[in-house]
Amino acid sequence: MMLFKALEDADAARRRAMIETDVQALATYLDDDLRWTHSSGKTDGKTALIASIESGSVVYQSLEVQETQISQHTNIFIYAGIISGDVLKEGTQKKLRNKFLSIWHITDERLSMIAWQSTGI
Repeated sequence: MMLFKALEDADAARRRAMIETDVQALATYLDDDLRWTHSSGKTDGKTALIASIESGSVVYQSLEVQETQISQHTNIFIYAGIISGDVLKEGTQKKLRNKFLSIWHITDERLSMIAWQSTGI
C-alpha cells in the first residue's frame, strides 16, 4: 500500500508539473519510452509531449483525478480513473473529462509512466 501512495503522489506531481509548465520536473515522471495516446487517438512520445507543453501549444490549467484504481503486477502498476480539467489547446479553451488508463513501472525505487490512454466521456 505504501507504493500505491507513492504512485498517487508521483502522478499528482506529474499533473502539477504539466500545469506549471515545469518540463524538467515532468521529464522525471515520464519514461524515455513513453507512449501517450490522447483522447483524439494521436500518440506522442516523451519528447513530443514535453515539446507541446514547453512551446505553449498545449497549456494545462487544471487537472484533477477521481474514482482512481491501482493494481500492481510485480514492478508494473496500472492506474486508472477519471481525469477532468481545463486546457488551452492552440488557443482554444477546452474542458476535459476523460477516463484514463496509465501504466507505471518502478526501477531503483523510482516510479515513471510508460503509457497513457484517455477516452472522452
